[in-house]
Amino acid sequence: MSAGFKYYLVPPVEQEERYDVQTGIRRRGPFKLDTQNLVVGSFLPGFTPIYADLKNKFAYAVINVKVVEEYTSGTSIKIAKNSLAYVGMFVGSGKKGAEVTAIDKSNANYDVLTIKAGFGESIAKDAVLFQTTAVDGLKQKYVSNSALYERTKVEDGIVLVALLRTATEIEPSKLVMPFSENDKANLKGWFEFNE
Repeated sequence: MSAGFKYYLVPPVEQEERYDVQTGIRRRGPFKLDTQNLVVGSFLPGFTPIYADLKNKFAYAVINVKVVEEYTSGTSIKIAKNSLAYVGMFVGSGKKGAEVTAIDKSNANYDVLTIKAGFGESIAKDAVLFQTTAVDGLKQKYVSNSALYERTKVEDGIVLVALLRTATEIEPSKLVMPFSENDKANLKGWFEFNE
């Protein structure tokens, strides 16, 4: 290190080998990432679940949240850090749902989603809730048919991304962004999760 220079930059921690990279097959051509409701300047980690509009070449981030502590009642749900959740979105389980009114990111170990009303059912620890089209929580807004190939910075303007079409021996514990059961069912035959 040169005299007089001090470096305080901490490199981002990214776990590697989330899947057997020899089995990864990319989709043809770049896709334009829909950055609505994503934070400009933030990074989407590799292997984020993506819904690809194959005809129009658009990519939409599939927003799922992993519950880190069992929820029984109230208006607070503890979720894993670094989710793509945003205020105003609907989250659901396929049976029940709620609207997110606030997100508290002050705790170092988890984030807290504040919901407008009680969820209506208990949510087990490690369950994955998904973004829904309505507050009833029945229909997932985007169901994954791809995954993000590499870490991507969200910027103003056009963001082009490469997507994975196929991958095997996926380690769910190493994934930064969770896949819902709907995503896994839709990807069956193309993506193989070690579960």
